[in-house]
Amino acid sequence: MSATPSDSSVGGRKSDRTRESILDAARIAFARKGFSGVAIRDITDLSRINRASFYYYFRDKTELFVELGTATYHEVLNIAESFGEMDDPPTRSAVQRWVETYFSYLDRNGAFVIRSFDDAPQDPIFRAAVARAHVRTAAALGERIAKLSARPPDADPVALGLSIMAMLDRSWLMVEHNEAPSASRDSVVQAMSEVITRLLVD
Repeated sequence: MSATPSDSSVGGRKSDRTRESILDAARIAFARKGFSGVAIRDITDLSRINRASFYYYFRDKTELFVELGTATYHEVLNIAESFGEMDDPPTRSAVQRWVETYFSYLDRNGAFVIRSFDDAPQDPIFRAAVARAHVRTAAALGERIAKLSARPPDADPVALGLSIMAMLDRSWLMVEHNEAPSASRDSVVQAMSEVITRLLVD
């Protein structure tokens, strides 16, 4: 006799889907209006749930914002750390795949991240945690670039990581908003791959 899933396991999957739908809706809402401009109704309308369902998962929009920011941080940290998984020396195609992965991360989270720089909870403990997260991600990337470089750069790993991430973020934003119509996404990805590859090889 084949096993059938229990009500609790089915309910658990539905619960996970509901939670994810709230997070996805919040990512869109915060990207559009910023933290201060978003009301709970914006999120419930986008996720097509009622307020009671929202409050079952989250105490308020601050808790939701923090969870979304934490998930976003873990995603970009994993991408930064994955730079070190390339062969030594890395090939141009491997670097390009990494840049494409970073751009895909920005497709999902870029608008939320950029808007959050200007409008986020004012709590100083929260903002200090965000700053530490940025430094840790930049350091993770900078250290891995330096380790794979044929001639390790003199730059501090945090400064190196921040510089590369800033170039990637700005390039993605310009492509996303078509600020340079003559430059396609593919050509920008290739150009960024070339810049990073030149840091790694003689």
